[in-house]
Amino acid sequence: MVVIIEFGYFMYKKLFLKLNKHIFTPASRYPEDWKPAYVALQLGFIAGGFGLLGRDFLIIRTVNEWYPVILSEIFFGFFVGIAFLLHTFGWAHRAIILSCVAGVCSATSFTMMLGWAGCFHLWYINLAVLLLAVPIKLVLKCSLAVFIIVIYCFMFLNFSGTQPSIEISEWVQNILGLSNIIGSLLILGLPMAMYSFFLVQEREKSERLLLNIMPKEIADKLKQNDNLIAIENQSMSVLMADIVSFTKLANSISAEKLVDFLNKMFSDFDEVVEKFGVEKIKTVGDAYMVVSGLPRERNDHAQVLINVAQRFLEIAAEYEDHEGNPIELRIGINSGPAVSGVIGKSKFAFDVWGDTINTAARLESYGMPGKLHLSETTFNSLKENPVVPIVREIEMKGKGLMKTYLI
Repeated sequence: MVVIIEFGYFMYKKLFLKLNKHIFTPASRYPEDWKPAYVALQLGFIAGGFGLLGRDFLIIRTVNEWYPVILSEIFFGFFVGIAFLLHTFGWAHRAIILSCVAGVCSATSFTMMLGWAGCFHLWYINLAVLLLAVPIKLVLKCSLAVFIIVIYCFMFLNFSGTQPSIEISEWVQNILGLSNIIGSLLILGLPMAMYSFFLVQEREKSERLLLNIMPKEIADKLKQNDNLIAIENQSMSVLMADIVSFTKLANSISAEKLVDFLNKMFSDFDEVVEKFGVEKIKTVGDAYMVVSGLPRERNDHAQVLINVAQRFLEIAAEYEDHEGNPIELRIGINSGPAVSGVIGKSKFAFDVWGDTINTAARLESYGMPGKLHLSETTFNSLKENPVVPIVREIEMKGKGLMKTYLI
């Protein structure tokens, strides 16, 4: 008995996987922009098939002259079945057009035979809307939709007040009417609901990706228009962090380990940036750039970057290089005016320019491992100095003699 149950479960699982692969998984040729609604359309075909069987059973049991009705059902159902196979094997455009044409012909035939009260006419509107919703060529789908509505108008003017050509009881007509109301709503509503859900997900994903490369305020401006985005920031601070002896480390470990290390540490940095409400601008190699005071002005732009930098040093020390030594950073911080904006048409980016940025980069390169190298402007902007700084006067390339502070 146990063997029979296990065999039955095995066959059930195998059959389920095959059905899932061949019926509920889009074929390789299936259009990419149709995939969000694929399962819903497949379920629509399958539910429609079971609906036809149920309707046929009802008609055979309750209608005396059921032969023409069932023959019509079989004839048009054959074409819907072909459409289902076309859809399953990836020819989505042909499948939808064929199924809609067959559906219109079926609705017309049933309305003439079983009367207007059976609500088969609802399929005209639903199939026309479905055609307009799917990504078929605009001229083709509009032409087909107009053609369907013209047929609907013709049927309404000529058959809405006539008696059925085949005698059918009122309660059977009511059941057919309810089944067509519910069925047409499901066939139309399910694919459109899934497609709308997909569009919402894609929009949210695009929004998250956009916010990963620029501040929300800049992203909102970019979405509103294509005009040049350039902002003058009168007072801001910039942090440049660089890994000490990175070249030696990169040459000593595999590419996979190197990328994994950078990804983990920079992801930790990202969390710090988000926590303190500052803006990550970019990473270049092993360098990490953060700004504070843009696009929103803040009075503590220098102090908050000191806090961020100290947390960066703590995080870096949690990682080890190829020799087992803690990772060290050189960090330079400068304050002053800068220009920011979005540049490029493809792979566009939000960036910051100006002497303030260049000086921060110089401070980083002239700094010491494990220390924060501050310009005089930044140091004077601090509201609290937890440690006594090391004051330096150094000759910087492109800047001359500068007074700087190490903390």
